Amino acid sequence: MILDNLALFLRIVEKGGLAAAGRELGLSAASVTERLAALEKYYGAALLHRTTRAISLTDEGRLLVEGARRLLAEADELEALIRLGVEKISGPIRLATILLPSSMRSWPSTLR
Repeated sequence: MILDNLALFLRIVEKGGLAAAGRELGLSAASVTERLAALEKYYGAALLHRTTRAISLTDEGRLLVEGARRLLAEADELEALIRLGVEKISGPIRLATILLPSSMRSWPSTLR
């Protein structure tokens, strides 16, 4: 749920408002407000300054935008790797094996 709320937070920032983000995602204004409040409660910090006409990021909100972008990108990458699975990894594997004659296995001890 935290990743979903982070994605919603980024959409709010990108769209410049809660209502615009909600419309794009098919969420009610109340749902968007509730999820943003849950995110702010989770982090224990206000993430946005809100007025009736505009929103702006708090310092904590700016930090979260940067971190959320990285985190969501890594989550997407991880999901893609898992969905691809091991069968997509292919190619020749080369192994080198050195076989020593039994007389050479004790070679370092003969130097003493």
